[in-house]
Amino acid sequence: NVVITIKGSLHLPNNITAVQQKVATNPNPPSSYAIPWIYIQGTKVHLVGATTKEGGAFHGYGQQWWDIGNRTLRPQLATFNVTNGSISNIKVIKPVAWGFNVPGVNVTIRNHFVDAAPNNGTRDLTVSFPFNTDGFNLAGKNITLDGYYGHNGDDCVSVVNGANGIVAKNGYCGFSSHGLSIGSLGRNGQYHTVSNVLFQNWTMEGAVYGARFKSWTGGRGLAENVTWRDIRTYNVSTPIFVTQNYYDQDKGPRPNNTNQTSTHVNNLRFENFDGYINPNPTDGTCISNPCWNYVAGGNGTQAIIFDLYNGTATNLQATKVKVKPWKKKYSDTTVICDPSTLAPGEQDTLGFLCQRGPYVATPIQK
Repeated sequence: NVVITIKGSLHLPNNITAVQQKVATNPNPPSSYAIPWIYIQGTKVHLVGATTKEGGAFHGYGQQWWDIGNRTLRPQLATFNVTNGSISNIKVIKPVAWGFNVPGVNVTIRNHFVDAAPNNGTRDLTVSFPFNTDGFNLAGKNITLDGYYGHNGDDCVSVVNGANGIVAKNGYCGFSSHGLSIGSLGRNGQYHTVSNVLFQNWTMEGAVYGARFKSWTGGRGLAENVTWRDIRTYNVSTPIFVTQNYYDQDKGPRPNNTNQTSTHVNNLRFENFDGYINPNPTDGTCISNPCWNYVAGGNGTQAIIFDLYNGTATNLQATKVKVKPWKKKYSDTTVICDPSTLAPGEQDTLGFLCQRGPYVATPIQK
């Protein structure tokens, strides 16, 4: 039964060493990624910002971290572990890295703003790149995000293990977002679940991915009933991307899947995508050879890349996909999909021809 109102601004220390020392000794429970600087827990808690341009803002002074490529002992800005709560009209300015982690239940988020774009760099430069500047990591149940405007160097919204009943709608992702993402799931063979997620009415501009699903090689669990609908992808490297075989390419070759397992996926839908494809498949996060997101054969013409694990992906469907390579024709659009990995009967309802070649829409067979 608390309302926290931020009419002005809150500032993290702008001294990197001071922040690192606090992170190293911070008693706050960690999220999946880092120690949060702020931890809010309770029932019926409402975090309220301001509708003015400057008010309701958290300033992270991330630019100085990005300038020197410092990715050690970085804080996540906040965890909002609340039942029956809300976040509204909050601004996050130059976060060091991750923004809000939301593992709560029955949470509404409205009109969120993130500025994680560097002052001295672009999407394709590794200098001063804002690594891991996710907007939201959603791990709770019955969470609605309505209204988001962000310039991110990672996922605008990432729905992670344990999430159920998530709606994220009416947003804009600029600079170099890594998409509207599920995962990552199943790292180190863990059993992870995500279910009942809707992303609707988003504009992705300059992003590496539009819609993305990512689970690790050898993972376990299930992601089901996820829909991306009405997504505009302008200058996006890969509008639709699914991998069940993710690994750290910058740390060596693909590890052996000794357990012969994968995080299963069921009922993933991609509906009504339009826009054009960025010819650069990656961004300033590419600091290794190969890049962390390298795909053999990727050439800036792929509207869809499906990297599936044999027989574990069912009821996938992509319909009304109308994107094309930059300055080319719709007939130049291609896909990467291995038909041998499809479960029996999947091609009949997939919505496009699974092949390594041109994008060809196919009728949905009842």
